[in-house]
Amino acid sequence: MTIKSIRVQNFRKHRDFRVEFKKNITIITGENGIGKTSLIEAIYIALTGKSWRSNFCEITKNNKEWWRVDIVFDDNKKRTVKFQSNQKEFEIDGKKFSLLPQKNKMPIILFEPNDLNLLYNSPSRRRDYIDKFIAGIDIKHQKNINKYERILKQRNNLLKEGATRDELFVWDIQFADLASEIITKRAEIINEINKLITREYQKIAGKKDKITIKYSYSTTPSLRQSILNDLHKSYQKELILGHTTLGPHQHDVLFGFNNKPAPQTASRGEIRTIIWALKNIEYQFNIDSSPLILLDDILSEFDENHQNNLIKNFSDQQIIITGVKQPHRQKHLLEVKLS
Repeated sequence: MTIKSIRVQNFRKHRDFRVEFKKNITIITGENGIGKTSLIEAIYIALTGKSWRSNFCEITKNNKEWWRVDIVFDDNKKRTVKFQSNQKEFEIDGKKFSLLPQKNKMPIILFEPNDLNLLYNSPSRRRDYIDKFIAGIDIKHQKNINKYERILKQRNNLLKEGATRDELFVWDIQFADLASEIITKRAEIINEINKLITREYQKIAGKKDKITIKYSYSTTPSLRQSILNDLHKSYQKELILGHTTLGPHQHDVLFGFNNKPAPQTASRGEIRTIIWALKNIEYQFNIDSSPLILLDDILSEFDENHQNNLIKNFSDQQIIITGVKQPHRQKHLLEVKLS
C-alpha cells in the first residue's frame, strides 16, 4: 500500500497544506525552516502513532488549539489523526482509537539528520536504535522493554527505601527474566547485522574497509541465573547508590572500523556510510512488509554517485525525500516545491 496524498492543518509551520505523492519517488524541496520535515513527521505519526521529534503538544501551530493530519492511500482508504485539548484520536476506516492499534501500524524506514550522530551519541541512543530495529520485526520485544522499564523503576524505588534482599527477591526474578530475553534478542540481531554490514558498507562506499558491530555484554547459556547472581553480589553497592547498576539499560552497541573503534578512527563521511549501511540492513529485514522509505534532508550529505546508490537500493518501494534541491539524475520523480 502506498500513500496517495496527505493534508496537514495547524501542523507546525503549516496552516492548511496538501501534497500528492507518486508511487515511487517524491521529493519535497524548499529552503530550510519552511516545513519539509513537518510533512515527513506527519506521515510518520499517522503510520506509527508517535513522533520521533517531540510530544504532540509541541506540534500545534502558534495560537491554534488543534492540529490534524489526513492521509489517503492508493486504494482510497483514509486515515486521520486529530489532536485537541491534549487528546489524540486516530480514525481508521471510520473507527476511532485513542492510541493507534498495533495491527494498524505500518513499517517505515526513516533516515533523519540525527541518525548521523548515532555512533557519537550516548549508549542509550544506540540501545534505542537496536530495540526499535528488533521491535519492527518482533512485536513482543517492545512489550518486554516496557515491562522491564517498569520493573527497573520499582526496583530502584525499593533500593532507595532500603529494601532487604527478601523484599527485592520477587522483583529480581522478574528483572532477570525480562533482562535475559532482551539481552538475547539484542545479541541475536546484532550478530545478524554484523554478518551483513561490511558487505552493505562496501556496496555504498566502493571501498574494502571492514565494519563490525557487537554487543557490549557477553551472553551465556545460563544467562538468567547469571543475572540473578550478579544482582545478589551487587546488593550492598546498589543499596548505597539507590539504583540498579546492571542490566540491559546499562549496555552499549560497539562499532568497529578496520578493527578499531569507529567513532575515533572513521571520518565523518565513513560514519555516514556506516549509518546508511545500517538502514539498508533494516530495510532488508522489513522488505516483506513493503516499508515506506522516508529520507529527511540527508541527500546533501552524499555526492552524486552515493545518492544514486542509496536510492537504487529502495527502488521497489515508495520513497519520500525532503531536501533543498532534488537528487541528481533521478527518473520517475515528482518534485513538490515549498515556498
